[in-house]
Amino acid sequence: MFTAKCKVAAAATSEAADLALREINGRRGFATLDSVARKLQDAVRTYGILGCATSPTAADTRKACLEPAAVIAQGFPDLRSGANLGLAGK
Repeated sequence: MFTAKCKVAAAATSEAADLALREINGRRGFATLDSVARKLQDAVRTYGILGCATSPTAADTRKACLEPAAVIAQGFPDLRSGANLGLAGK
């Protein structure tokens, strides 16, 4: 979570969230996907602002990185679930 490799993963997750939001823009029935994608965007933004990928040394910063990193790590499965729910009309 504190490496450049994780920063690349966060960027890829953000791109997937952006794509999801573009694809469902104006379409009904994708509330879960919309919510998940927006939550991911917020997590990636927070991850970047905190400088999590630069191996921060301050304990409070490292602790603050845990939540957005967990959201990002779960991002692709959550996006997939949101898309599946929307396509199933749920």
